[in-house]
Amino acid sequence: TGFVYPVVAHAVWSPQGFLNAKAVTPLWGVGALDFAGSLVVHLTGGSTALIATYLLGPRRGRFYDHRGTPLQTPKEFPGHSVALQML
Repeated sequence: TGFVYPVVAHAVWSPQGFLNAKAVTPLWGVGALDFAGSLVVHLTGGSTALIATYLLGPRRGRFYDHRGTPLQTPKEFPGHSVALQML
């Protein structure tokens, strides 16, 4: 998000930003109002997570085989570190 956050923050908070509601030509003639920075934070995090999920794709080997064919029953994954779960 080191690259994405500054771009989104400029688009919303800058008077020249295309997402700013007070811009000369806001997006679709409406723009966006940001209350306490929550729009920028959640828009950046949500869009980054959505794109990352699409790029990573499904977990092969648990629900699908290596060719992408669905398995009849999901395979069990081994347990994780209890110490790391507590952190």
